[in-house]
Amino acid sequence: MAQAVGSSGLQAIVNNAGVIVQGPLELTPPADLDRQFTINTLGPVHVIQSFLPLVRAGGGRIINISAPTARVPIPFMAPIGASKAALASLSDSLRTELAAWGIPVVVIEPGGTDTTIFRRADATTETALGAADPARVALYRDQLAALAKAGAKQKLGPVDAVAKTIARVVTAPRPKRRYTAGSGVALFGVLAHLPAGLRERLITTAFGLG
Repeated sequence: MAQAVGSSGLQAIVNNAGVIVQGPLELTPPADLDRQFTINTLGPVHVIQSFLPLVRAGGGRIINISAPTARVPIPFMAPIGASKAALASLSDSLRTELAAWGIPVVVIEPGGTDTTIFRRADATTETALGAADPARVALYRDQLAALAKAGAKQKLGPVDAVAKTIARVVTAPRPKRRYTAGSGVALFGVLAHLPAGLRERLITTAFGLG
């Protein structure tokens, strides 16, 4: 890569790769948890460590793609939420570490976006539950049915809004620390500022888990 870009370095690196691991935390296979954090949290760290010298040379910036569940914990989404919350925390620390070189570290939080990531997540969850103890799976039957019903009502937006936000951040002279983009993300912003007890009651009701 250094030979390809020469002394001009890189304008930006975008850590966009990610997976969703979901379902009852009690029944999530350890291997799936490892995969969740390896890809969503440690993957961006490895990319940053490898390419930071080129970003520094190019006066560029680092862009990490987070998720609304990093700020607002959602039942049965603990692995994805925790992995993205860790990425957001790493981003905040890194921003101050790189302030001496004026390298912005930006977190973009997209809403529900129409990509294959959700279908793949559903397939992984189905496999995990199929391999789990049926008696323990049965404990969550009503909750998982309610969650599936609520999820079927979710409207996923096109990728365009997220892609345009990333492009804007890449070219902005002074990008902000955080951006949101896409469908439904504004609601998470409201929920994030509510008292924890009220927020949890609203989320429980919204997903039919009361």
